[in-house]
Amino acid sequence: MLILNYAALSDRGLVRGNNEDSAYAGPHLLALADGMGGHAAGEVASQLMINQLMPLDADPGDNDMLAVLGSVADDANRAIAAAITQSPENDGMGTTLTAIMFNGAQFGLCHVGDSRGYLLREGTLTQITIDDTYVQSLVDKGELSPEDVSTHPRRSLILKAYTGHDVEPTLTLFDARLGDRILLCSDGLSDPVTASTIEKALGEGTPEHAAQRLVELALRSGGPDNVTVVVADVVESDTYPSPLPTTSYVVGALRSDTPEDPRPDTSAGRAAIALSAEPIATPVAPASAKNADYPSYAEPTSIPAPPNPIVSGKKSRRGWLIAIISVLVILALILGGIFWLRKQVNNTYFISTDNDTELVINQGTKEGLLGQAKVYQVACLNETGMLTMIDVDSTNTCHRFTLQDITASARTQVASLPEGTYDEVLQQMQRLAMQLLPLCVVRESSTSDPDDLATPGENCREAH
Repeated sequence: MLILNYAALSDRGLVRGNNEDSAYAGPHLLALADGMGGHAAGEVASQLMINQLMPLDADPGDNDMLAVLGSVADDANRAIAAAITQSPENDGMGTTLTAIMFNGAQFGLCHVGDSRGYLLREGTLTQITIDDTYVQSLVDKGELSPEDVSTHPRRSLILKAYTGHDVEPTLTLFDARLGDRILLCSDGLSDPVTASTIEKALGEGTPEHAAQRLVELALRSGGPDNVTVVVADVVESDTYPSPLPTTSYVVGALRSDTPEDPRPDTSAGRAAIALSAEPIATPVAPASAKNADYPSYAEPTSIPAPPNPIVSGKKSRRGWLIAIISVLVILALILGGIFWLRKQVNNTYFISTDNDTELVINQGTKEGLLGQAKVYQVACLNETGMLTMIDVDSTNTCHRFTLQDITASARTQVASLPEGTYDEVLQQMQRLAMQLLPLCVVRESSTSDPDDLATPGENCREAH
């Protein structure tokens, strides 16, 4: 009989102030969720997801594992939507999910986002998930080499996540073999650590040893993000020589009370710790030596100044030199401030409408700081309702994404959407595209029905 020997481990990393990852490992369920949204909202989303999935850790028998996983993940997604409704300040929070059920012969995989699943079989590592990211879409279209993904400036832009809106997960069924080793990990491991290094570390020791080694490698690479891993071996229950786990593993945001291991002593680790350390206040001695807690000293005898102080030419020249240097320093600070402000403005984007209805991404600030903001990209929808962005100077033509394509409630959000980085604003645009009206339906019947989807911009959108 095939069973799982499993382990899980999580660390907040060397840069993040909190852990937004949540993970679970048990005899029949392995699950990992990487939260997003900031201000503790990400950890709320990942906890909601894993808490909803944990009851699935039981022998599924003849049940359809993919249907069960997809259904329960949808329940968790609705719980996220309810949490946002209850606390609107958490709007925008969400989570990835990579979850596997095991029935003793097969694995059922449910995946959304950029967390990853790997299979180590006969010494060869294979990625069993496909990242739902912008850079992966470029790889799929042949516009980006897989080797360049880890250094692409938009590598963190996720196209699919559980955010309370409808999302279609990738569901996969595959056979289990004796000796297989499964790895689920957040991007805190897969981004800073190469696949070849992961393959080598994953192939060593027990699942617990491999998990510890993988987290250590991520931290030694600078630990830029929360890092969480779940490792499980397919073993034969009657012949496995070592003791098997008797309880499940619950790690990450679900176990925030767990003490952290010592930080690794590496140059990357020391740099991260130094950047995140609080400044240490140095006590200053009292200005007066007459304080009772300090010994008294005789006051120095004052020496009267000569009636006509003599200033040497050398000292006078030094004064002019200091004045000139001071002016140059001030000018340098002013120019540096202008340069920094210009850079900040160029890295700021926001959504607005062009020609009153067409949705666009602008570069600059809404207030027009350091010049008028300019249209950077236009939003387009294809015939299936998929969003694409086209540079404003592109010669490509497309059907523009307009306010009439989205629900009335979504239209009211556009004017109040905040400024942000390009990735943040693109995610805002993607959330708008998730609130499309249904396609208009033209009936051949001459009689009209109030329920017909026939009024573009009100209860439907025109086909592209």
